[in-house]
Amino acid sequence: MKLERNTIFKALVWLGGLSPLLGIAFLVVVARFGDLPDTETLANPRTDLATRVFSADGKVLGSYYRENRADAQYEDLPQHLVDALISTEDARFYGHDGVDFYGLARAIAFMGKRGGGSTITQQLAKLLFTEEYESTSFLERAFLQKPKEWIIASRLEGHYTKHEILTLYLNRYDFLNQAVGIKSAANVYFNKDAKDLNIQESAMLIGMLKNSALYNPLRRMEMVTSRRNVVLGQMQKYGFLEPSKADSLKALPISLSYQRVSHDEGSAPYFRETLRAELKRIFNAENSDGSYLISKSDGAKYDIYRDGLQVHTTIDSRIQEYAESAVSRHLGGELQSSFDRDLKSRPSADYPFFEEIDPEARQAIIDVAVRDSDRYKKAKGQLCPHCNRPKFYIRGYQFEDDIYGYECNAEKGGCGHTWKGLSSRELNKSFHKKVSMTVFTHKGPADTLLTPMDSIFHRKKTLHAGLMSIEPSSGQVRAWVGGIDYRFFQYDNVGQSRRQVGSTFKPFVYATALRMGMQPCDELPNQITCIDLPKGYDPPRWCPENSSENYGEIVTLEYALANSMNTVTAKLIKTYGTKRVIKLAHELGIESDIPNVPSIALGVAQLTLKELVASNAALANGGIYIEPTIIVRVEDRYGNTIYEPNPIVRQGLDELTSYRVVRMMKGVVDGAWNEELQKRMGTGIRLRYDSDARDYDGITVPMAGKTGTTQNNTDGWFMGMTPDLVTGVWVGAQDPTVRFSRTSLGQGANTALPIYGFFMKDVYADSSLVISQEDFERPETLGGDTLTCKDQVSVKGHTIDSDGFDDDDLFE
Repeated sequence: MKLERNTIFKALVWLGGLSPLLGIAFLVVVARFGDLPDTETLANPRTDLATRVFSADGKVLGSYYRENRADAQYEDLPQHLVDALISTEDARFYGHDGVDFYGLARAIAFMGKRGGGSTITQQLAKLLFTEEYESTSFLERAFLQKPKEWIIASRLEGHYTKHEILTLYLNRYDFLNQAVGIKSAANVYFNKDAKDLNIQESAMLIGMLKNSALYNPLRRMEMVTSRRNVVLGQMQKYGFLEPSKADSLKALPISLSYQRVSHDEGSAPYFRETLRAELKRIFNAENSDGSYLISKSDGAKYDIYRDGLQVHTTIDSRIQEYAESAVSRHLGGELQSSFDRDLKSRPSADYPFFEEIDPEARQAIIDVAVRDSDRYKKAKGQLCPHCNRPKFYIRGYQFEDDIYGYECNAEKGGCGHTWKGLSSRELNKSFHKKVSMTVFTHKGPADTLLTPMDSIFHRKKTLHAGLMSIEPSSGQVRAWVGGIDYRFFQYDNVGQSRRQVGSTFKPFVYATALRMGMQPCDELPNQITCIDLPKGYDPPRWCPENSSENYGEIVTLEYALANSMNTVTAKLIKTYGTKRVIKLAHELGIESDIPNVPSIALGVAQLTLKELVASNAALANGGIYIEPTIIVRVEDRYGNTIYEPNPIVRQGLDELTSYRVVRMMKGVVDGAWNEELQKRMGTGIRLRYDSDARDYDGITVPMAGKTGTTQNNTDGWFMGMTPDLVTGVWVGAQDPTVRFSRTSLGQGANTALPIYGFFMKDVYADSSLVISQEDFERPETLGGDTLTCKDQVSVKGHTIDSDGFDDDDLFE
């Protein structure tokens, strides 16, 4: 010990002799590195913070970042974490003013073998202000880099408290694996908040501070364990741990709960991508003078990747979880299996397409899928195989052997990777050679051996789904399931995909009829109605039939809607015209173009699930349309609210008519009365009645709904309504030429309705959710009208004659 003290004393004397050189070094520092940070820069060091996305119930859904950093406060740090940091990195932290000359002398005397000379404050100075100038030269580090760190460290000590310095340092350090800062590191490696770390977990993270790449717990667990134990030993040495406690902790294995940070994974990935685009739209919006509509105090634009915003969304994490689970449960249960069996029953030459498809059309679809594949894009220089950057970053590259290839252009921000391309012949051959790959299944990703061409067919035959749920009284979106797995399929079936909606469009036709004076219990004959089409249409007449092919009886409007009767719906569109229906649909929230043809009555319009759910929510909300919102508010990093939505609100339909339409749609689930058959029937009654073959039935809560099936069983739909949640579900293959062969399999009641059933059963089973189980509120203007057609069969009410309006008036 005496020898060590003498050695350190000599080093201190040596340092004193070097002071003139250090003064010169200071002048060189200024010349070499420019001005040192001023007081304002020290007070506000540039720190990129991830934007956090929160659910309505306070859960973190995800982040947007270039560095996944979230700031912790000193109060969030457990004391043993601070003890571990000080005992390992800077034992005299509370006794120096930024530079520990005793520690520096020791480092010089023993050539760094008994600890380095950098204090925590110096390390912070390096992270904040000098890291980009770090040199590989020993002389530059010793006489240029270090003096600058000393100066900045001293200034930091004068500007910040010791607690603030500790917190800044832990918030700035990169713990690898998308974990920048102690708060992110605790979440990524242990799936917990920093304040909940135990002693051995804190010791592991502090051990990473020496060299996070070397002590990476995902790669070098043996070295990480050894380093953790060094930290525990230091804590014992400085009195923070009893020897017995330190020994017992050293004997424990490291138990990680690693949470891979990826935009593709986690809850609501499709929603988060939609939210990302919406945030960019909000913060890119400009005033007429070119300034940003929402900006920082200096007029600069907010950056969602750097500015640490807090986005509070409308999504309820519990409802979202039940929605995702319902989709996975139904598609991964019997539905995909039955679809596979159905596809295999067709001629092999057509697999997996519908048997009537033209061979040339089939090949064209396959060619498009090939060109859209990552394999093709990488071979043709449209996608970097290393970092997945798109064509914008890629340029041609000539290899030494004169083989042409590609480079991910670093000058444009690419990764610099180079690779050789493939000729068309080589590329075509590669698509027919088996390779190891991971493919999507509804049971989870599966490693397999397939040709890339077979993987395309596998993707084509995969059933997809979308689900969206809205609170009708506020327009706030509670669940958004854009697809089956964002890692494999990025196309959003809620907000992007436009598909024919089938019979889910019929409520707009019936609402128009009620608006024009009809009543739910008015009766019409179930007979085929033909409509003459304008010149140029082939065939010249449109005569839709019922899927059941049953005709002849007299039915009420309520029964016709509940059982999705095409004949009665065609009669109504012929009577009241397409323009009235289109106008009402737009007033209730449909934004897409609706073709001015009578077949819109049966759902030929191509709409998004989002707008269909929003318009049904308007019906459930007394006819008041509220623009769907996904954001409650956005706060800056200091908690100040910088954005709140102002959704469009309008009365699309009067309250009484809206209630009557909803009451008619209840017949879909409850069954509507048929006087001739003396029973109730509806296309969605399987939600009500228990069956050993179904796990989604037996729901007793009041609800309305509408099934939908498009031509040739391409798309299956279900719209479900309760007073607090209006939910829409779509199911189908991505390519419309891939579909069920039979209506019994492909109808919305079989494909989409079960998802709604699973979803609502889980929602109602969760006692922490306050979701109404009451019936829809009756308008005061309704009086004593029960609208139960079974009790009103003797009341004929309003009827329409067999001719209705002239066909020339249909499109007016």
